[in-house]
Amino acid sequence: MSAAYYKYKKESLTLKFNMAKDTLHLIKDATEQYKNGQSVHLKRAIIGYFQDFSEYIIDMSETYLVMTNNYIDGCSGLELIKKSSLYGFIDEKLSRILVALVRLRNRYTHDYYKRERVEEDILDYCINKIAFLEIFLEVSNEKIKLSMIEEE
Repeated sequence: MSAAYYKYKKESLTLKFNMAKDTLHLIKDATEQYKNGQSVHLKRAIIGYFQDFSEYIIDMSETYLVMTNNYIDGCSGLELIKKSSLYGFIDEKLSRILVALVRLRNRYTHDYYKRERVEEDILDYCINKIAFLEIFLEVSNEKIKLSMIEEE
């Protein structure tokens, strides 16, 4: 892989990370407001932000695997997160959180007949887990790593 291509992919990954981090803050702000007054508008906003955040994480995982020549076509979002963790992009604890997040997103997308229950699960996950999540992207010439600390 050429140095220019690698640099382009790192820049692309950084841009995706910034979008994910901005969306994570939107989730946090919306969940805090939702706890103070359970508006249907805030509920819909949280679910939308949750889906966007999920997509950014999957896209970042895919980009990392492409950059490191570990991408295999046809992987699901869950598989992309697990593989990127296996190859050193996402730490193990964050990987578990993100896998659970994508499973919820998949349930919301595919189990439309159980949507109300899944929406409650997403809200609960955002309020009790995502609201305390902070993510960091470490980018150097030697490595690229997505990691976390939990606020408590």
